[in-house]
Order: sequence, then structure tokens, then C-alpha cells
Amino acid sequence: MFVQLYNKQMKTTIKFRYLFTIFFALLFITSCNIEPFEGEIPEGEIAEGDDDVSGVFQVDFDSQTYVADVVTASVSDGIINISGLKGDNQELITLTVFASTVGTYNIGISDGIEVNGAAYNTNSKDGSGDTWIGATNFLDSQGQITITEIDNEGETISGTFFFTGHNPDLGIKEFTNGVFEKVSFAAVSSGSGENSFFAKVDGVEFVEEKINAISVSAGGISNLGISATIGSSRVLGLNLDPNVTPGEYELSTFGIPSGLYSKSFSESFSSDSGKVVITLHDKANRRIVGTFEFTAKSFLSPDESYEITEGSFDVTYF
Repeated sequence: MFVQLYNKQMKTTIKFRYLFTIFFALLFITSCNIEPFEGEIPEGEIAEGDDDVSGVFQVDFDSQTYVADVVTASVSDGIINISGLKGDNQELITLTVFASTVGTYNIGISDGIEVNGAAYNTNSKDGSGDTWIGATNFLDSQGQITITEIDNEGETISGTFFFTGHNPDLGIKEFTNGVFEKVSFAAVSSGSGENSFFAKVDGVEFVEEKINAISVSAGGISNLGISATIGSSRVLGLNLDPNVTPGEYELSTFGIPSGLYSKSFSESFSSDSGKVVITLHDKANRRIVGTFEFTAKSFLSPDESYEITEGSFDVTYF
């Protein structure tokens, strides 16, 4: 069904959507700043009897039970994210639900704006792993995530899940009997504070509703993300090196630094060319200032592109 060229494009696009999901859907589409989580996710196994710190995350596939070493989650207005990391290569499973209450939610169906998602990556430590995503045509359900409990007082979340993961080169994987139990989630707060952000998309000002900035290290990938959002799906932003110093940098498509523009959760575009200029990075006070411009393109729609111009930001990140 897939010609060779389309396979290559789909594989690249899936990897891009995977990174987009981690750094934008899982962090910035929330239109919130994650406050208590700072520094790197700890590596290695969770100590026995310490499940109340991170919780339990496991699922069956490939005739084995995947038990995460490290589990993280966030719950904010309208979006729930849960991730489980395992092993030296930091295999990663991520779940995203656009909801804020208990219930059962289908995976991989788009309403034109949002898609409840699930993804598995074999090596997130260096970004070289293969990825299976719980989506095909965004019309047919590829599984379900059931949120059984959200304990706001104890800040934990529990539930179950299953999904069919798709990779156009490597086929499908069936993920069954998935469970996440008493997973600690980060408290969040809305608002952009004193942060400022400006950019134009094809000459029209991107009038953001929220500005978000956060520095994290997850799955062996460190990232300082800056984003502006409109509603829950339009996102414009940058992925930067947390240790970036003042200077001019060329933007890449999938690496760091890079630029991202999202029209909706299923319509995302990355920087095909462009630059970011860092004029100030005060790490002690977690403030970064700069300008940017880039051309945003998608491998699925090579004739569709957007010119991001006159970009500037002055933000304090968490």
C-alpha cells in the first residue's frame, strides 16, 4: 500500500509527531506552566516501596510485560499526559487525553482539532528509536484510555489502556492490559505572567492567549521549550538547548534548536529553514530573550508552508 518514498516520509513524520507530542502536546498545548517538576527525570529503577512517589505503569506487548522504571504525569485544564520510561535506552510510552475527568476515551480519532494519543518509542535516549503511534487515518479508533481516578488531594491518577501501534515500515504492535496506578502528577498554574512573545504567520500577527516556557529533561532529551498558544491546538514556538548561550543559530527540522507551528493537533509543521538569535540567557534567573524567523513545512503536505517572521520573545521559564 505504501510506496517507498511515502514510507520514508511517513516514518519521518511519525518521528516528528512523536517529538512534537513530547515537547508541545505533552507540555505546551496545556497552556500551563508545570511548577514542581524541575531538573532531570531520575534514571534507573524505582526503589521498592517508593511507588507512592512515581506510581506504577505497565502494559503487555511482544509477549512480554513492559514495566516502566520511571513514570511521570501532568493534569491540567483539558489535558492529561502520562509517560513511562524503561531501561538503558529509555524506551518510552506516552498517553495523551484531551479531558480533565474520569471516563473512557478513544485513541486516534480526530475531531478536527484534538486527538487522544498513544505512542511507543524503542530508544528515546538519543532519538534513534523506532516509533509506533496509535493512529492511522484519524477516523478509526485504535484503542482506549480509561481514567478511573483523579485524586486531586493526593495528586495521583489511575486508569487502564490498550491500543494498536502503527509503524509504516515495521507493521503493528498490540498493546494490551495497560495499567497506570497512583501516578503522581504535576500541579499546574495558568497564565503567562510577565512573559512576552510576538510573531507573524504569513504576515498576520499570531495573537496568543497564553505564553509558556519550561526547561525539562525527559527520555535523555533536554529541551527548553517556548510556546505561544491560541485555544488548545494552535501552537507556535521553539525548542532550544537549555544551555544555549547568546548567538545566532540555524534552526533544524527535528533536532534542537528547531521551530514548530501547529494549526491543530493533527496539522503540525516544523522549521524547514530559519534562525534564532539569543540576545540574553540568564540561567540564574531562568530568563531568556531572543528573536527568530523560519519557514514551517510538513512532509505530508510538501506544498503547504508558512512563513514565520518578526519573531521575538522575552520569557522566564520553569
